[in-house]
Amino acid sequence: MREAKVADETTPMFGEAIKYDPEFAGPLKNRSCTDIICLLLFLAFLVGWGVVTGFAVYGGDPERLLYPTDSEGRVCGRGEFVNKTYLLFFDLTRCASPKVIATGCPTPQVCVSKCPSENWFYTGGETEADRTKLICRDNVNPMDTSKNVKDLVINGHCAFYYVESRSLAGRCIPIVDGALEFGDKIIKNVDQENIDSEILTKASHYLAKFYKTKEVAEGVFQDVQRGWWVLLVGFGVAMVISFLWILLLRFISAFMIWFSIVAFLLLSGFGAYYTLNKYLTLRGTSNATFSDMSEMEQEFSLEFSRYAELETTWLVLFIITLVILVVCLFVLIFLRKRIAIAVALIGQASKAVGSIMSTLFFPLVPYILQLIFLVLFCGVAVLLASAGKANYRIMCKSEAGCDCPAYKENDTCSMETFDAALCPNASCQFFDYVEDPKVPWFHAYNLFALFWSMFFVSAFGEMVLAGAFASWYWVFDKSKVPTFALSMSLGRTLRYHTGTLAFGSLIIAIVRMIRVILEYIDHKVKQKTDSKIIRALLCCCRCCLWCLEKFLKFINRNAYVYCAIYGKNFCVSAKNAFSLIMRNIVRVVVLDKVTDFLLFIGKMVVVGGIGVASFFIFSGEVPGVGPHLPEMNYYLTPVIIITIGTFFIASAFFDVYAMAVDTLFLCFLEDCERNDGSAEKPYFMSKDLMHILNKKNKDVDKED
Repeated sequence: MREAKVADETTPMFGEAIKYDPEFAGPLKNRSCTDIICLLLFLAFLVGWGVVTGFAVYGGDPERLLYPTDSEGRVCGRGEFVNKTYLLFFDLTRCASPKVIATGCPTPQVCVSKCPSENWFYTGGETEADRTKLICRDNVNPMDTSKNVKDLVINGHCAFYYVESRSLAGRCIPIVDGALEFGDKIIKNVDQENIDSEILTKASHYLAKFYKTKEVAEGVFQDVQRGWWVLLVGFGVAMVISFLWILLLRFISAFMIWFSIVAFLLLSGFGAYYTLNKYLTLRGTSNATFSDMSEMEQEFSLEFSRYAELETTWLVLFIITLVILVVCLFVLIFLRKRIAIAVALIGQASKAVGSIMSTLFFPLVPYILQLIFLVLFCGVAVLLASAGKANYRIMCKSEAGCDCPAYKENDTCSMETFDAALCPNASCQFFDYVEDPKVPWFHAYNLFALFWSMFFVSAFGEMVLAGAFASWYWVFDKSKVPTFALSMSLGRTLRYHTGTLAFGSLIIAIVRMIRVILEYIDHKVKQKTDSKIIRALLCCCRCCLWCLEKFLKFINRNAYVYCAIYGKNFCVSAKNAFSLIMRNIVRVVVLDKVTDFLLFIGKMVVVGGIGVASFFIFSGEVPGVGPHLPEMNYYLTPVIIITIGTFFIASAFFDVYAMAVDTLFLCFLEDCERNDGSAEKPYFMSKDLMHILNKKNKDVDKED
């Protein structure tokens, strides 16, 4: 009696149970367009994205991210400098100051075909041998005997010294591991400082800080350009494995689910073992690999490249993998009785998939669409990052300043109007590219466009599959499913409900954008303050927004199922689906979420397997493969990209079964409310599903 009373009290809150309708037989054919305003807004937003793309194409120059720029703003390795891909500093000691981080290095910089392989300095000679040693600006011919070598050096047209260097981030950085030798001579720079190993190391230190952020983008962009075919191969392998996995799930669902559980535990266990072994090895060798690098190589190396050689990194990874292993073990132990039911439910989903085999190939459609939007986003982002006009500034040749009223250090200047005669101690040099004030807003627009478009495509796939699987459920004889169930669902979705998809995906995109803004604020707060209170508040906000996004995705997913069946707008579908779920909340938690967990484990096995394989391949631990791979700045770049890409690819394929389970389960809940198993109101669910969920049709049982 108490249970009945509680049920009566909760019924008004979540609506009345669905009444029996003798004419209802699955997805309604008579429906109208929904949420048209949201569809028009989405189309207008896509037009705006096209405008941003046009601006990026017009003003962007991706090669600026690939190669350094000389003092006159010309890109090394392009055009007339196609064979000169490295940047050489005439006097690197001028970079040995903290202000270099803000103002750049005040010395001429020229593009060269290779970095110097010896130490040399000007001794005052005028011979042909002296001229052949000179490295000069592009418009200066050192072999022209009408000009004295001394004048070329003093006036800054040619370098008066250089040292043996190697290329780091496209710049010629001196090799000064030991003493710097120029024979028995001591040479000085314009500030009368001795040019030795100490000052060059100091200069390289500040120069590395100046180029650090730029190096990140350049290094990753170069890796993607060099190894694009490797990334495509990785994505192709991920697609094939994901497809084979769900294909096998169709025929041997129980075996594949239990195999996924065992494989996930083994993969987690291996991850814990490998990370612990790596930690103990690095602790015993004191990070020998990183220590073997010179100080300058360490300064110019990218942070996450160094993390792979730090023992702390592997200790953290060991703790994470161990926690995942232990948590999953306990979850599986406590849910062991429910797992058998969930496996049977997935088996029913596999029958629905088997009856509509085209659903196995349908994920290729949203996958290709999402790939197109992702490529568009990346292309626009790169073009926007490289957009801007060259910015030139006054650089003083002496640390004491320019010593002239005409020009002040760090003032902007123009190569066309700068007059060196007015101030011999000053030069006008390229500093950086000044971006248009609209570019940051375009970046934000581009990012939001990515979120909205990706969520729109994901919602499109969910609704089409939901309509197809609902057609399978609401048929008494499961062998007589409509012939073109998927095509009919696709047609209904495109004709009537793209506005609903735009509405639902817009809500998720807004929440995701707020999360990104909060992450940006948290990053800035870390740099500005150490206040633990502010950090804690931001952490709470981020956690709440993450939970909100997960909840809204859950609401949206079920709203799409309801819309696919009844053709109602987003708000009505979301309300009705949520009410139906809340009236059956215990069943949802016990069965539906357990099946989602098992499918998630299968997806993680695919992602983890490919991620681990790519790590071993690109880290050089698989013998014989390295010579066939392109040279990478950071071997973690392809590993991270392939792993992230595999996650999205596997999600697209596994969502077929996840959507099948969610749709069948929602239909089952509605079936239970509409019907009671009597001859007048028989259940639509299959006999196997009745057995799993302890339901039965009374008239069938009497006949049996």
